[in-house]
Amino acid sequence: MKNTKCFLKASAPLILFVLSLGYFVYAKVTGFTPFKFPTINEMKAYGPFLLPLIYVTVYLIRAGAALVFAFLLAGFIGELVPKQVMLNYLSSSRKSSYILAALISPLLTVCSCVMIPIFAGLVYAGAGVGPATSFLLTAPAANILAIVFTLDIIGWRIALARMLAAVGVAVLAGAIIAKTPWGRAIEEKYRRTSRVQARVEGVKIPLCERLWASFKLSGYLAKTILPYVLLGVGIVSYVQAYLPPSIVAAYLSGNIGIMLGAIIGVPMYTPTLVEVILVDALRHLGMSPAAALAFLIGGPMTSIPSMMGASRIVGWKVVLTYAIIAVVGAMAAGFLYEVFVGNAW
Repeated sequence: MKNTKCFLKASAPLILFVLSLGYFVYAKVTGFTPFKFPTINEMKAYGPFLLPLIYVTVYLIRAGAALVFAFLLAGFIGELVPKQVMLNYLSSSRKSSYILAALISPLLTVCSCVMIPIFAGLVYAGAGVGPATSFLLTAPAANILAIVFTLDIIGWRIALARMLAAVGVAVLAGAIIAKTPWGRAIEEKYRRTSRVQARVEGVKIPLCERLWASFKLSGYLAKTILPYVLLGVGIVSYVQAYLPPSIVAAYLSGNIGIMLGAIIGVPMYTPTLVEVILVDALRHLGMSPAAALAFLIGGPMTSIPSMMGASRIVGWKVVLTYAIIAVVGAMAAGFLYEVFVGNAW
């Protein structure tokens, strides 16, 4: 009976993980989407009260499997990955940790919101807040699928510039946050917990118990983070409904366009890859390549839902710091692109 109970505890997170990962991969490979986000006209027709409810519901249906996968993965990282590994290889004191985090992160083809649980798992496991931030910022802006999609839809120049600039901005943001008093305070808070856990890792705990602990950690992270992410998605529904792209496009050229391109990504949250389609539409309305690059970097890194979720883990000081660095970095990338490449896509 005891072994059966232990087996059932271990099976629950593993079965959910395999199912959610399988659906996530299937949807990415086949392009399957059970529901599409409503158009601007449809959103306006819903009215201000029904709009956020429908938008959040569609988001959960589309991103539900990815969110389950991300929260379970975060639990596995937090409970199964040896704490000493995190302290050794993703430490804020090691320069290589930032590059390592930024290079691993693009392998995860997920949007900024789904990265929050994984980011939380890294922080809980003892990773430095600097490398963890670099990890958080790189995936939505420079994951493999996003870069390939940018290459196919927009062009190789923007795709290459997006990849290099996103990694550079993410590494810079992580390195700066690790030096701030609030970044060090958050890191020390979680490091104390990780040191205690590392000391007791020598005690033999059955794998099924550790898997069940990871499941409970996944639930805790979901309860802590998800409500704020969904609140942010609801806020974004109003922006999408009442800020038509055709109006925005009129201002997305020249120096003002680059600065606006880096900033409008904050409220104009778009699921991963959708930002590429949006840029493709906006460039036919007059958006400049430099403004597009600024948008493709700043937007995925600093969306409202992801920032609200991350604030529950590392606090608003850390979140606002990396958001400012990301927006400024996106602007700098746009200006550099305009200087060295010009109007070529």
